[in-house]
Amino acid sequence: MKNIAVIAGGYTSERNISLKSGNQILNNLDKNLYNSYLVEVRKDGFYCKSDNNEYKVDLNDFSCIINNKTIKFDFAYISLHGSPGEDGKVQSMLDIINIPYSASGPISSAITFDKFVCKKVLANTHITQAKSVIIKNDEPFSVDEICDYLGLPCFVKPNTAGSSYGVTKVYDKDKLIDAVNIAKTEDTIVIIEEFISGIEVSCGVLKTSKNSYVLPVTEIDTKNDYFDTEAKYDPKLTDEITPARISAEETKIVQENSSFIYDLLNCKGIVRIDFIIKNKIPYFLEANSIPGMSAESIVPKQIQTIGKTLTEILTEIIEDSF
Repeated sequence: MKNIAVIAGGYTSERNISLKSGNQILNNLDKNLYNSYLVEVRKDGFYCKSDNNEYKVDLNDFSCIINNKTIKFDFAYISLHGSPGEDGKVQSMLDIINIPYSASGPISSAITFDKFVCKKVLANTHITQAKSVIIKNDEPFSVDEICDYLGLPCFVKPNTAGSSYGVTKVYDKDKLIDAVNIAKTEDTIVIIEEFISGIEVSCGVLKTSKNSYVLPVTEIDTKNDYFDTEAKYDPKLTDEITPARISAEETKIVQENSSFIYDLLNCKGIVRIDFIIKNKIPYFLEANSIPGMSAESIVPKQIQTIGKTLTEILTEIIEDSF
């Protein structure tokens, strides 16, 4: 039986969400096919959790010693939200030691992780996007010029953070600087986008050598002002409706655009791509190369609607890498 390491945790604001996703994946791996272990990433190293104990993982060959027995991991299912997973760092390490994994490679991950770079890559395609500006480090910027260009309200976001951490919807130009400072608690680079009023939707995509899954589109209808961190993880605040209450034509465009973006960015594994639909046009928001897989997350619910179990999909991802 193959030894599967589910890598989760990390050291960003998304750490706890990552652990929830990791445990959900761990619990849904086929126990008849795999010996599965949770490997938690912390700043001081990687630790395998087993029998209420933890064991330091040797990253030279991706192994650990449990009860005097060396466990060599054959595959890594990456469930790290934020760095060092979504930015491709872990993938680079695994490539060096020749360990197959579930997610997009280092370059693809780095592009999707960087919102501004991703928008630049898609800029010369047919994909429609909101207008945006970027503020790097401590460079000066003009509040008036930004507000004149983007209009109000607008969204101020950390360029690389997920789960809406550090995001502010700004209605008053006097609040823009405060919003930038909040975003900078998550990243030194800040992206500011125009507000698109419409229906927020999300589409999961997975392509293997055997199958291509462009999953049903989910509509995100939140009681909060926008789909913020609280709304994402409190089911009482958000209705995630699959299939989305949009026209067949809109559904087709969202799915085609999601598939196009997946291919263009050379993605691998499960990726979730988010849009806002305004006047029947989907505006690209972001690509999530390692989307949430907890019980509250969108993609597991989309998988259920196509008559597949999460276990079946996870098995297909793992076996495809071999």
